[in-house]
Amino acid sequence: MTTENPQTLEVFAVDFAALAREIAMDIFPIDQILDVHRLSDEEWQRISMHPKFISMLREMTADWNSAGNTKERVRLKAATGLESVLEIYIRDVMDTAIPLAQRVEAGKFLARLGELDGQQIQGLGAGAGVTINISTSRDQPPLTIDATSSRLPTQALPDDALA
Repeated sequence: MTTENPQTLEVFAVDFAALAREIAMDIFPIDQILDVHRLSDEEWQRISMHPKFISMLREMTADWNSAGNTKERVRLKAATGLESVLEIYIRDVMDTAIPLAQRVEAGKFLARLGELDGQQIQGLGAGAGVTINISTSRDQPPLTIDATSSRLPTQALPDDALA
């Protein structure tokens, strides 16, 4: 039977991985992250000294800051930054003190973000292409086939055409 303090057990019920990931990503200030996880300064001090947490944080920070993760890091930071100001856009769309043209543009932007504007996802329409490289041997260069669509298909293939 354990004789540990119940408060100690509660602190270590915190999801170390989620906490370490959010700190490693460095998108929000640590005080805000601790508020989200409802951690007191005392709890944070104990967690921040825990060997398992230190190890996780070190590993996640290295992964997050790796050169191979640059595109994902920028994408996530941009998306998070945009999400943090969405409420402002929503309020501004309804603010009659702002000129109508600007409110309409904000509305279009929100519709595009929410995929409510009826536009197709880019890259799937006309002009999409594919490149196939076929290697037949080490002695010969690969055969390259490039194909670019200049128009959208007018109808789907019948089910029996794929058989």
